[in-house]
Amino acid sequence: MRLVFTLSAFLMLSICSSAQKITGIWRGYFSSSNGLYREGIQEEMYKYEIQIDQQPNNGLKGVTYSYKSTVFYGKASFQGIYNVKTKTIILKENSLIDLKIGDKSEPCLMTCYLDYSKMGKLEVLQGTFISINIKDKGDCGNGKIYLERVPDSDFEKEAFLSKKNSSPNKSATKKVAKPIAPNPKPTITNKANTLTNKIKPKIPNLKPATPSTKDLLQEQNNTKVEEPPVQPHIKREHIETQGREKRTVPVPKVLQERENKLVKTIVVDEENIQVDLFDNGTIDNDTISVFHNNKQIIKHGRLAFNPISIKIKCSTEDNLHELVVVAENLGEIPPNTALMVITAGKKRYEVFLTSNESRNAKVVIEFIPKH
Repeated sequence: MRLVFTLSAFLMLSICSSAQKITGIWRGYFSSSNGLYREGIQEEMYKYEIQIDQQPNNGLKGVTYSYKSTVFYGKASFQGIYNVKTKTIILKENSLIDLKIGDKSEPCLMTCYLDYSKMGKLEVLQGTFISINIKDKGDCGNGKIYLERVPDSDFEKEAFLSKKNSSPNKSATKKVAKPIAPNPKPTITNKANTLTNKIKPKIPNLKPATPSTKDLLQEQNNTKVEEPPVQPHIKREHIETQGREKRTVPVPKVLQERENKLVKTIVVDEENIQVDLFDNGTIDNDTISVFHNNKQIIKHGRLAFNPISIKIKCSTEDNLHELVVVAENLGEIPPNTALMVITAGKKRYEVFLTSNESRNAKVVIEFIPKH
């Protein structure tokens, strides 16, 4: 009987030790399909951050942050439970700690139903939520949530996180403080002194040869003075040849074998362009490669809430920029979909892209300067 009890206790301890700890900071977004927080607006997307403190009994407590620039800001406390076997979380916001909302907005409290998953080093909490109005307890809408574990917060860390992070720092500082003054240094200096003493008698023999070398160097410098006017022409030739090479970049195989469907042509008058690529809709591990004028600039980039950013420099000599998005996979929900946001000065353009294993999505940016 004792053996059975000890074995069962050992198994329970091993299960508890191998259980995933979710204490930490999780950040991403939630999207509402019923106009949450604003009337008449659908598919609104807000940033969402959770700071979780996992208890020994797998109960959860902590705070949530809901925000979207200065229009909406809310901090709430929550309680929840983590099921270790199914890796599911139920998280319920209890009360608001801080609130800053727009004129037509009403505060709501959310109840989240999340699933934990891990892909390599990436840890994800995703699922759905429902919400109720604080004032009248009415339905406030529902939607989807996507969060990733991150090391730092957009806000201040809660006390339970700062305490856990402070203890390893102390031990780390103690370990670093030990190797302050190694002994080999004085022995090296002594050897260096003896070496210099040995070399000193040989130095005078070399001094008579120095005047002739100086004269030779002066003669060489005098001859080199005539060369600088030629150098600018050489650089211009290099620039011209580099420009020709860029224009004659061979078409990659993937662009030859697949159809390159032109989605949109955008005319800009700004020299500096920024292109951001997001996953359009649910984050389902869509992966893409991007080609700029037949040159690959993004390889196997994963579309998510955080953008894949590209910067383009336009000029009158280089005024056409062709961007081709290639689907490396179809994600969990085919086809591969992306949202391209092009920012040119104060102007912003949104292009929805769809690609698959036989068709790429192409966007052309044409630069026409202001007159």
